Amino acid sequence: MVVFLWCWIGLFTAVLLPLGIAMLRGWAPSRARTRWSPARIRVQGVSALVLYVGGLVPAVAELAGMPREAADILLAATAPHLVFLSLGLQGGAALSDWFGRRTVPWKGPSGPPPRQLS
Repeated sequence: MVVFLWCWIGLFTAVLLPLGIAMLRGWAPSRARTRWSPARIRVQGVSALVLYVGGLVPAVAELAGMPREAADILLAATAPHLVFLSLGLQGGAALSDWFGRRTVPWKGPSGPPPRQLS
């Protein structure tokens, strides 16, 4: 079991940590850069880092030798919330890009566009 936990930590660190940092700095593969806005790429990076932390919490709690009750409270309070936060960030970024593509520039008479009431 301990070997699996160390492999889990190593895999998450090798994949999600560099990916999250790179995307947070604005780097993405060329295919993603043509399809996504720069803001969405950065939000995806934040999402990858949140997912990284959420995936490490169970393994670190087990390796730390926490008492079962304390580990259950920690895992119930953090792991699912971080995973769903990551999914929410990804969904929000996707919706933002989707709505951003649907807007059309103002083509009315010259002058500023009309103010929108909120």
